[in-house]
Order: sequence, then C-alpha cells, then structure tokens
Amino acid sequence: MFQQTEILGIASALARHATQRQSLIAENVANADTPGYRRRDLESFAETYDRGAQARMHATRHGHFQTFAAEAGGFRVARTGGGMSPNGNDVSLEDEMVRAASIRQDHDMALSVYRASLGVLRASLGRG
Repeated sequence: MFQQTEILGIASALARHATQRQSLIAENVANADTPGYRRRDLESFAETYDRGAQARMHATRHGHFQTFAAEAGGFRVARTGGGMSPNGNDVSLEDEMVRAASIRQDHDMALSVYRASLGVLRASLGRG
C-alpha cells in the first residue's frame, strides 16, 4: 500500500502547475498596458498529465491500472490570443481575473487531495 503513493505526486504536480500558471497570470496583468505584449498561459494540467503518461498502462493488480504524473518542469507555455487592442496588446484584465479564480480552485483541490491522502496514511499508521 505504501508504495502506491502516486496520488501524492499527482496532487503535488497539480499544485506546482497552478503556481506556475498563477505566476504567468500575474505577469500578464503586470503587462496589461505594455504595447505589443501577448498574453501567455500554460496548457491545461490534463494535457500535461496525458503527455507525461506512458504509452502503455501497467497493471498493478487485476482490474487496476496506474499512470504516472507529468513532471512539473515539463509544462509548456502557450501564447494565447484574445481581442487585440490598438497598441497590439491582447491582455484582458477581466479574463485574467477569471483565470486566476479558476487557478485558485485547482490549487485548493490539489491541497485537499494531498491533505486527505496524508490523513489516510496517518490513519493506517494509527496516528490519525
């Protein structure tokens, strides 16, 4: 049971992804008035996770498959465009605030999964 802690790795990778994505959102907001600045964002965590998963699944027991979490350093920064302003900037503060709220939810979910998994491990050790 204790060798199967992939969920902790996945939760940790999701938290790192959310942190890096939040950093890019802050950069976008800081450059909202910079002429010619193009908005940047990361690809979704699901795409990153799928890209990092091995091509074939490994059965750990009958009826069960596992996949492996993508490395946090493997996130791809994408230039995503929206409506262009006259100065060539495509940052929308409203869109960035919506993305920031979504990222916060992803980060909170990762921490909740991590906390719950640690609780299960503690309970199994009799320290719950």
